[in-house]
Amino acid sequence: MTTRISFVLILSVALFTSLTNAQTTAGKTFSKTFNTEGRGTIVLDLHGSIDLRIWDNPTIRIEESVSLASGNAGMLAELVNVGRYDLSAKPEGDALTITTPNTQKQIRVKGEILKENMTFVVFVPKDLKIEMPNTAVLADAKK
Repeated sequence: MTTRISFVLILSVALFTSLTNAQTTAGKTFSKTFNTEGRGTIVLDLHGSIDLRIWDNPTIRIEESVSLASGNAGMLAELVNVGRYDLSAKPEGDALTITTPNTQKQIRVKGEILKENMTFVVFVPKDLKIEMPNTAVLADAKK
């Protein structure tokens, strides 16, 4: 009888822990395409890890994945709705600078900084020069 109660208690704690962990992580992925016509350089000023891939198309496609370690799906949906993770492109001469301008400010929830994890898969044309001024970015070129 004691063994059965212990087993049920352990199973209940494990189930509660897995449900709690599932509720505290929220994630979303979206993509955007940019025209590179007339550009020789692409500046990727993105905060997060970058998986750089070369392709034969004349456009840049960025797949952005965002997850909140300490948030929920509703919080993430609201941040997406207000444009926090929007990608922006600004032409400067023959360069095109791509940024996420709304992620510069930190967000606090209940006094703690919100932990956001952003990853980018960037498909770029093979003939463009790529610059990444953010030294915290890790780039991995794949073909």
